[in-house]
Amino acid sequence: MKSPSSSAGITKAWVEFVLVEYEHRKDPQATVSVISHSVRNATKPGESFNAELILLDIQATLRRSSEDASEEKEYNLVVKFLTQDPLSTELIKRCGYHIKELKMYSEVVQELNRFQATHAGDKYPLHLPEFIYGKCTDKEYVLVMQNVKVLGYETNPKIEGLDFKHAKLAVSHIARLHAVSYAYDKEHNFLEKFPCFEFSTAISTFFKPVVWASLANCIAFLKSKKTYDDMVQKLEKGRTNLPVKFAALWDDQSRHKFLSLTHGDFWNSNLMYKHVCGDENGEKTIESLILIDWQIAQWNNPVFDLHYLLNTSTSYEMRRDHAEEILRHYHTTFTEATTKMGTPVSNWNYEQFKAEFERTSLVGFLMGMCLIQGTLSKAGENINRGGSKCCTCACCLPCKVVVDKVKGCFAKMIVSMAFNPASSYVMQASVKRVLNPIARELVEGSNEILNSRLLDLLLEADEKGVLDVLSL
Repeated sequence: MKSPSSSAGITKAWVEFVLVEYEHRKDPQATVSVISHSVRNATKPGESFNAELILLDIQATLRRSSEDASEEKEYNLVVKFLTQDPLSTELIKRCGYHIKELKMYSEVVQELNRFQATHAGDKYPLHLPEFIYGKCTDKEYVLVMQNVKVLGYETNPKIEGLDFKHAKLAVSHIARLHAVSYAYDKEHNFLEKFPCFEFSTAISTFFKPVVWASLANCIAFLKSKKTYDDMVQKLEKGRTNLPVKFAALWDDQSRHKFLSLTHGDFWNSNLMYKHVCGDENGEKTIESLILIDWQIAQWNNPVFDLHYLLNTSTSYEMRRDHAEEILRHYHTTFTEATTKMGTPVSNWNYEQFKAEFERTSLVGFLMGMCLIQGTLSKAGENINRGGSKCCTCACCLPCKVVVDKVKGCFAKMIVSMAFNPASSYVMQASVKRVLNPIARELVEGSNEILNSRLLDLLLEADEKGVLDVLSL
């Protein structure tokens, strides 16, 4: 059956078709009849950058082949369509983000979980929302998955950031992903089976202009404080050398010790925790965690996921007091898992792991600097709501100003231009214009959380010598 392209096209017949496809995977003779269904937005304006996310609640009757009577069953689902913005859609297709996410839910997680169950006694399972249905062709794309919110899962407020317990559990789960995919690759060649996850420079192509403009915002912010001249000089010098340094740390895969499947967008808002009431004081404890949003997953250096989490989703105080313990916990989980599956990484003790983490720390700082500005600023929320429904994540910002009023027939041309190195100046200018409102917000000082988190990150980077690396 032809899939709808947006929530407006969801019909009872299509919903019934999806449920029949899902139930037939468990019982080929099962029948499903939809009684009723409701559709509503899953996100607020400005929250979903590159997709239309829909909550689909269904009442249906289900009859299994082994049972004489039907039962009434409720299904709570999330439906993900490509954004209606032509530029974002073209960009997503060019980078293969939609294919990777569908593959992750429909094939990869099942394959890796079967592997770790066989080789490690199911000690390192990967937890994602259950896959219900998906379709990806040149003209159709839809992904339907379980709505885990109805099971009690929720994201931690991004303003608060992750505390030690939540961050520790997060790195346990990402260590499983890294370890299981690494071990699987040694036996089956992961990229031969799933070539869409092969490393691509597409992310860095679009990320570099965002970093350039975000550094400009930081410079303006620090100048307004009038007490950070030394850091301003390092950042101003570093902006010039940034493309070469970023390429050396990110794009050059030969420099990395080893590679595995990485999440790529491993931060607070893609972690869904389930809590239960703990002691008599009512303090909640964490029961489980599910990882979501796999569009940017790729075969890459696993330490980048750790940098991303720590620099985007934790406070300076948390990193100061617990970063070492979190890194040790990650390393222990990873090494125990790879050893259990018979594929220990040679020459990878904690000191060697830590050296690799520190070697790539500039990338972590840049990730944190960009995401803090984009997610904690009020101006960033307004950018996401304003103009077209274009994605304003790092992969779409360079094109937003250029394409806001451009019709769909020009989207391919604009995206091609964005990938052309000769257009880098145009992209930088476009992004700078988009991010200027964030710079004004920083200078005005009206957003205390944004200003304090960003200043903490800058001061920490300077203290650790990261800004010296940037300015060399």
